[in-house]
Amino acid sequence: MQKYNRIPYDYINEYQRLILDYYSRHGVPFLITYYNLNTSETVWDNEYLDGGSYERTGTYSGISRNKFLYLPVFFLTEMTTNFDGQETGYIKENESDIVIPGSYNIVPYPGDVLKFTQDYLMPSDNTYPIYMVSGVEISPNTYRRFWKCHVKVYQSKSESVFDDQVEDTFVFFEYDKKIHTLSRSLEMTRLMSRMETCRENLSDLYDNNSGYYFL
Repeated sequence: MQKYNRIPYDYINEYQRLILDYYSRHGVPFLITYYNLNTSETVWDNEYLDGGSYERTGTYSGISRNKFLYLPVFFLTEMTTNFDGQETGYIKENESDIVIPGSYNIVPYPGDVLKFTQDYLMPSDNTYPIYMVSGVEISPNTYRRFWKCHVKVYQSKSESVFDDQVEDTFVFFEYDKKIHTLSRSLEMTRLMSRMETCRENLSDLYDNNSGYYFL
């Protein structure tokens, strides 16, 4: 019987790196504006009041949110439409699923709100619907994970009612694929712009024949 040696392989880890690392950085993203529940600053009303129900949106709401600009999400499922007959009439609900990588260090909650960035998708129309997260699944339940969020169209709401609840604003910075504060992102953008200007100026001073920069 001929002896043979098994070629070393690491299929499982390679697959996990592909899914958890590569896709979260280089996959085909859909950019959204995401309003995430700020659990440390939110004030929940646990009492019954005669004046009405607890306000979930607007300036009189105790709910606080963190706003994430240009947040990439992945693996969008086909949009489905459910029709529901209620006391107010016949309602059409659009539903879908999105996936948020755990590498962003964002914990989604039911009640979070999102809107797809439509500067490219619908540049002539700013009436694209707002979605609310109705369910969250963890896959897998480990340190490195994906958050699968089921979203539904949030009826009769606009972004302005959620901006009143924003505690902090963050931006996904494409250069390092990480989330930074708005002020930090602006500072990094200005720095990159200066570096690009410096690079262009240096390229004009380079001499191909001698290989030197002539100042």
